[in-house]
Amino acid sequence: MQQVIYLEIEDDMPAIRDLLEGAQARRVLLVVPRGSDTFYEPINLRILRRYAANLALEVALVTGDGRVRRLAGEEGVAVMSSVRRGRRSQWRSGTPRRSAAQRAAAARVEGLRAGRGDQGYGDRLIVWAGRILGILLFLFLLAMVLVLAALVVPQAQVTLVPFREVVEVDLELRADPQAEKASLTNLIIPARVLEAEVEEHGEIATVNKKDSPDAPAIGSVTFINQAAAPLTIEPGAIVRTATGTTVRFRTVTTATLPAAVGATADAQIESLAPGPVGNVPAATITEVETPGLRGKVRVINEQATQGGGVKQVGVVTRADMDRLKAQVLQQLQQRAFAELEQQLGEGEFMPPESMSVEILAEVYDQFLDAEADVLGLQMRILASGTAVDRANANGLAYEALKERIPSTYELQSEEITFQVDEETLAMEGRVVVLQVKASAPLIVELDPGEVRAAVAGLKADEASQVLSESFALDAPPVVQILPDWIKRWEWLDHVPRLPFRIQVVVLE
Repeated sequence: MQQVIYLEIEDDMPAIRDLLEGAQARRVLLVVPRGSDTFYEPINLRILRRYAANLALEVALVTGDGRVRRLAGEEGVAVMSSVRRGRRSQWRSGTPRRSAAQRAAAARVEGLRAGRGDQGYGDRLIVWAGRILGILLFLFLLAMVLVLAALVVPQAQVTLVPFREVVEVDLELRADPQAEKASLTNLIIPARVLEAEVEEHGEIATVNKKDSPDAPAIGSVTFINQAAAPLTIEPGAIVRTATGTTVRFRTVTTATLPAAVGATADAQIESLAPGPVGNVPAATITEVETPGLRGKVRVINEQATQGGGVKQVGVVTRADMDRLKAQVLQQLQQRAFAELEQQLGEGEFMPPESMSVEILAEVYDQFLDAEADVLGLQMRILASGTAVDRANANGLAYEALKERIPSTYELQSEEITFQVDEETLAMEGRVVVLQVKASAPLIVELDPGEVRAAVAGLKADEASQVLSESFALDAPPVVQILPDWIKRWEWLDHVPRLPFRIQVVVLE
């Protein structure tokens, strides 16, 4: 009776052991799924045989995998190509196949047990041949060791200082906002236009002064009643002079006239216009201007009015306006330049000469010739400038340097110095004309492979002479053969022939 157990691709040896322990028949066919690599290891096949022996089972594998079939045959595990063939065949688990060495050892043991002696070493000729071959092998190995020592033990360090010179280029470049890309042929690099709108308010004290009426003149007048009825004159009645320049006054106190012709009453007055014009002599204020009082009263000032004065006040002049404009415009330009600089990217700069200003608004708070001690101005401008990228300038200078390098030299890019003259500039509209200088050391390019090939197998002094004659150097070459004790044997005191034992050090 046989039992067929189908394995899953993820089944490992513990899982297979559990399946075998649950087997109901003595003969078991294990069907290995395609893609399973459980029995790719011989150790797993040996474990399977041990499981089967411990459980007293006859186990065979059913698989089409050639690798599993080969390994199973070597380990003595029966293999079937199909379940049907396994059920029909009278198969048995075998024993592992022995290697040739195992078979030979077994034969020797069997010979000793049978009294035939050591079958492997019975022939004396073979023994002597083996000894001679061993001696020859030893001598061969000794010779190989000596040859390898001659090749591997010596080590050389070659130190070279290549010839170097400094190359420089001076370029006059044009940073043009209209350019799309840099051109070494036309000496043009791209630039960009920056803009900023700023506004500022400024004030200054006016310089010129003039006299200006300050306080009104004051005094008193006497009203004379022309009617028999009583009359009250309220503050605000207007009286004036009758001769010369007309000067008007208004009453500031109430005057009450009794009901009798010729009755009088006094009232305090002040001039309507401030300043000295209100200072009039006595008996000059003789007319009543208020319509409701004409014909009813007469008026006269028995004393001169006084107190009308002047003060010094500022006057707005064209010079004040120009000075304030220049001051505010300078402040605006400083602010605008700072704002434009904030728009610069990394490596960019904006020449101050490239900044231009357009006044958008200019409003003064006083007119020309107006009386004012302080003049104010509100101004708004649009500032623009040209931003130049140093990287573009340096890149063009680098390309110019490369064109001047001979083919036998190497440009040391990490030692290149660039200098953009930001002080000496010229403007052509929006185009910035600037000077750029670049310099870099040129070093003769030394090929370590060529150096190794030139000195391989030579003495130290011979190698130094060959290097001096074959390569452009700035200093005599130094050839050192290591270790130092190797100089005791002249046949070893030379530059190794193996390239990896020659270290080339180039000092730049």
